[in-house]
Amino acid sequence: MSDYIPDWLLPEILCRLPVESLLRCRCVSKQWYSLISSPDFISLYTSPPAPPLFLLRYFSTKPKKQEKYFVYSDPSSKTENNTLVKELKFPFKTASGRPFGVVGFCNGLVFLSHDTYGYTNTFILWNPAIRKSITLSKPRFCSCPNVRYHVWLGFGFDHKTRDFKVVRMAYPLGANWDYIGPSEVEVYKLSTGLWKTVNSKGFNNKLVMNNTSVYLNGAIHRVSYSEKRGEITNSLLVFNLSAETFSEIGLPLVLTRVCSGELCVVWVMNQYGKLESWMEKFVVDPNGGIENAIGFTRNGEFLIEPYPGDLSSYDPESGEFYDLGIYGRADSFFMSKYIESLVLLDGRSGAIADPSIASESDSEEETEYTSSDSD
Repeated sequence: MSDYIPDWLLPEILCRLPVESLLRCRCVSKQWYSLISSPDFISLYTSPPAPPLFLLRYFSTKPKKQEKYFVYSDPSSKTENNTLVKELKFPFKTASGRPFGVVGFCNGLVFLSHDTYGYTNTFILWNPAIRKSITLSKPRFCSCPNVRYHVWLGFGFDHKTRDFKVVRMAYPLGANWDYIGPSEVEVYKLSTGLWKTVNSKGFNNKLVMNNTSVYLNGAIHRVSYSEKRGEITNSLLVFNLSAETFSEIGLPLVLTRVCSGELCVVWVMNQYGKLESWMEKFVVDPNGGIENAIGFTRNGEFLIEPYPGDLSSYDPESGEFYDLGIYGRADSFFMSKYIESLVLLDGRSGAIADPSIASESDSEEETEYTSSDSD
């Protein structure tokens, strides 16, 4: 049948198929296998247009401890929208029993870290749609008996070079776990599989406030602060993935942070980069406070963790809270819009061909992770 399809038309047709169908189509012929596995087709492909799907991750504690990844049509209080599409098989585990940190999800790839304090140097890029992953090489600035770092990470896609990148800022720590010097900044490129040092002059005194980063407009954003003469200034620290440079965006002067026992004030920037465009959207005041803010659903509901291990939604229009019946370990919830891609399918950039087991020091514990790579 493919003999009757013009060469220029075949990629256009295949690009409209879901990932599972494409993986089966590789068995049609050598031509189809070569086409679907080619870097050009992988770069061209995105999952077919459809109503947005959502990736929801949490660490369950009952009946057994395990990381769970689910794809929902829309995780909200409205039953007709809260439809489970599928569960993604998570092939990794840590011997310590602690979950991986999900740094971000971008263009079909999940970036996992077990390196919050710079001990394990374990970073994984995982494509759940095609069940392939790679383990990143060891970064340059790592903790050792004499030097320890506090690390924050960001993950996103450089549209200019069409490359996935990881940015890592490592702050040296003193004996009392205080910051004792400027940060060291490194960038990892998927295309090369290597880390390189980046100049952070002028921004290496910015200290991040939490472990949450946001990828938007080709840049990594993170809430940061600096202290001068006893005065603390908050801002968004922005790392442009194409230019590999830092900048900052101001925050509203009156900004209530999300923390236990306090209000949650949601702000929206109507014009990107314009300080004066910040606008207070709504205030959430649940009984008992908020542990974490998770994100927004398609119908505008606000997902929160009001108590450790609970997931609830807040409807800004009605002011009502809804228990979604999803329970996990505190601080383990992560949500993002979900799409599928073929990235890592070609086996380039160190994609793993066989399951492997590795372990590295995790403070005083051993971390073991297993990766699988099958079609």
